Amino acid sequence: MAAKAPDRPPPTTYRALRYLAPNLVTCASLLFGMASIVATHEGKWDLAAWMIIYAVLTDRLDGMVARLVRGTSELGVQLDSFADFLNFGIAPAFLVYTFLDSHPQLEFGDGARRMLLIFASIAWVLAAVFRLARFNVTTDEQVPTKIFFGIPTTLAGGLLIIWFLALLKYAGPGVGVAEGFGGERIEGLTTPIGVWQWFPVAMLVGAFLMVSSLRMLKVGSHGRRSSTAFVAVVGVIGYVLGFLRLYPEFLIWPPTTWIVVFLIWGQTSTSARGYRPPPLFPPVDDGKVRMRPQQDLAVDEDE
Repeated sequence: MAAKAPDRPPPTTYRALRYLAPNLVTCASLLFGMASIVATHEGKWDLAAWMIIYAVLTDRLDGMVARLVRGTSELGVQLDSFADFLNFGIAPAFLVYTFLDSHPQLEFGDGARRMLLIFASIAWVLAAVFRLARFNVTTDEQVPTKIFFGIPTTLAGGLLIIWFLALLKYAGPGVGVAEGFGGERIEGLTTPIGVWQWFPVAMLVGAFLMVSSLRMLKVGSHGRRSSTAFVAVVGVIGYVLGFLRLYPEFLIWPPTTWIVVFLIWGQTSTSARGYRPPPLFPPVDDGKVRMRPQQDLAVDEDE
């Protein structure tokens, strides 16, 4: 008598597991953001910053997992937006504000500089939430596949914090952290104390870029195999160094170069100027806002 085949779980179980997988990745990213806020509160500046970098590194994985297992859902998109708001809106602003405010030698305790720091922190958070909310109500027809309009929150938050880490590694006495942080140091390199006073300005520039309609090429959308291979290699190196918490002074260059080069390209290229940005306010049809179609819900605003 033939052995009885094992009972298979009902199709609904498989479907639930498919939808659960990418959402678990998003939740892990969210936990990194929460850990960053706790570390900032405890004055562990390097740990707080690395937790945001961890959130950056896991941010793209949920979309990859969703497409791999065909587990896209509207819940996943909304959860991803909430995670991005915490990880790249609140956590970076809280870290920079608390760090600058906690060091009297940086002169953000009162006066015009303190007001600038408060304003920049508020502007950063509002810009992040505005960009995420605007994208969530943008229809599929208005989302180009090859360019961004403005800088994504993940890229903006990651770039701000990786520069923070690189400068922190080489900061002077009373500002820096324990020796050995971030790998071997380049001898003779020191962060001038005046550099920290420009961080509120950098946050204001980043906030503007997030809410702007400036065109910028998406990573991996150029189509050339050599360029795709180069981006893949750089990405792997970034993941390895990021998760090992090593050499932030080298990790700053790929995203910085990408932003500078392709922001210029986006404003000067004839093909890029052919793309029209989505409207500031969503289109209205019969009194209802048109949301993005279900089949495109795996694509978040940072891809």
